[in-house]
Amino acid sequence: MLASRVTRASQRQFASLSRRNRGVAFVSSALPSERSQQQQQHQRNYPKFVPNHNFRSLWTRQFSGTTTDTSNDENGIFANPEITFASMGIQSPVLLERLEKIGITRPTAVQAATFELLSQIPGKNVTLGSETGSGKTLAYLLPLLDDILTRKKEQSADTDTIRDYAYARAMILVPNKELVQQVARMAMVLSGGKQALIGGGVSLDNNAFSDDAASPEEIVRIAIMPGGLKEPKDFPPFRKALLGQAEPIDLVISTPAAVGALGLSPKNINMFAEIATVVCDEADMLLDGGYIRPLEQVLLGFRRADKLDFAAHGVPKTQHVFVAATLPDMGLRSVDAYLHKKFPQATRVTIDGMHNARHYGLVEPTVWVELESKKDRLEYFTKLLEVAPQEGGLQGQKIMLFVNSVDDVEGVAKAFEKLDMAALPYHAKMSLEERTQNLDRFRRYQSTSTGDDDGDTVPILICTDLASRGVDIPGVSAIVQLQFAGNVVAHLHRMGRCGRAGQRTGRGVVFYNAKERELVDVVKEAEKLQEKITLKGQDVLEVELDEEGNVVKAGTVNNAFSRKRGFTKKRKKQRRQVEYDNVNQ
Repeated sequence: MLASRVTRASQRQFASLSRRNRGVAFVSSALPSERSQQQQQHQRNYPKFVPNHNFRSLWTRQFSGTTTDTSNDENGIFANPEITFASMGIQSPVLLERLEKIGITRPTAVQAATFELLSQIPGKNVTLGSETGSGKTLAYLLPLLDDILTRKKEQSADTDTIRDYAYARAMILVPNKELVQQVARMAMVLSGGKQALIGGGVSLDNNAFSDDAASPEEIVRIAIMPGGLKEPKDFPPFRKALLGQAEPIDLVISTPAAVGALGLSPKNINMFAEIATVVCDEADMLLDGGYIRPLEQVLLGFRRADKLDFAAHGVPKTQHVFVAATLPDMGLRSVDAYLHKKFPQATRVTIDGMHNARHYGLVEPTVWVELESKKDRLEYFTKLLEVAPQEGGLQGQKIMLFVNSVDDVEGVAKAFEKLDMAALPYHAKMSLEERTQNLDRFRRYQSTSTGDDDGDTVPILICTDLASRGVDIPGVSAIVQLQFAGNVVAHLHRMGRCGRAGQRTGRGVVFYNAKERELVDVVKEAEKLQEKITLKGQDVLEVELDEEGNVVKAGTVNNAFSRKRGFTKKRKKQRRQVEYDNVNQ
């Protein structure tokens, strides 16, 4: 089985990425330097909601150390128009047909930039940074799916079996169950529909997937791996494959918390040795707080397998892929510095637009509203719902309404219920089934100009930051932060929930109080100039494990976020203290 990871004869030539992808910066392994802090005074502008803003987006694209003004660039997040999925390198006719069937006809810049890097075995380690909504999930899924489908077709022509590995071709790790479902849903559409999901995923809406029959070589077998396993064979899809009762899984999707314990035991080394690629999506989140230790346990399993001498069997070392929309890059213990240290030879790909203060999908400037009380904010928001979009309001729009805690979600939901407003909550204390149902009802809502609801759908999702990462909901036309995000990274992820996949349809409204004015001024100025925000922190709680999985080194965490210009030390240390009135006050 291990010999199955022998490098496939390369049928693709590495095309010139500079020709394909203006706006793509390839960086090797230089450690990030400390950015100098410049003091700057900020005018305090008290914003009014003014309709019909005229705004000229100032986009800069970086390549080979140069900066070019591309304000009139119509490509947006997409690759140059002459680049197609076929010319990009996809060989599988089945995959190309499925992409066209679901209306994805043009690759984004990040997909074109990374396809060759991620489609080769042995693969290079890659760190990939690109803004929210730019197609990062497909950027790593497409090369994996193409490789699997192409090899299955080749093998089926030579033998009756398409069995290639006992465990899986690749493992995809994301922070939580929501994102597991999200990645699985996207992969299934391109992998054969309902037939593709072999294990797990009980919360997925199977009605959303095709029932079309497909031959075995046209199906990418996907499994969602749960936690609580003592060894890999406790997972039924693995056990059946090992016993020869079923074909192996191609893609395993899970969380570090579910897989981490398996990395501690050397007896599980075969699973880690056979998985050719491990993808860590939302990498900055996985390297934060409680996620870092289980992630290190998973990486320990792969590191242990890579130390064994499998060269005689043609088994290359594991390819590690880290994907993120935000990679805090300031300081020696930042996420970016951590990845440089752990994977110094990794190829680093950064797409221009990452860390831009204003998300590409926002068609108008963000509206900033300084109000102290929750009551005043709710009144302001409900008035916006009565005004047509062309007049500056949010009537009929598909809105994600962000607050900072579960209690606030429940409080706002009760207030809306009293006002007979259609809205649904979304937070971590709800069951996964409840969250999935609410998300589905919101997902199916279509924005209108009249505010009419469509059957069982709802136009407003009241959510915490649980919904700010990875959750891809088509057609979200407005992001409202009833409470300002706790830090700049959270702000960028929240605003990135609208105007996705290159659609410039989003609008943003952010409420804040006097204590937050200084940070707001920084972000407002950066948005106006379309500057990048330099993110300091989160400092990584570095955990080093020995071969037995014991902690031999642990650092400290200091969550602080700043920008290159005008963020004072006092503000860096200041904790957000948000005190809200009761809903009925």
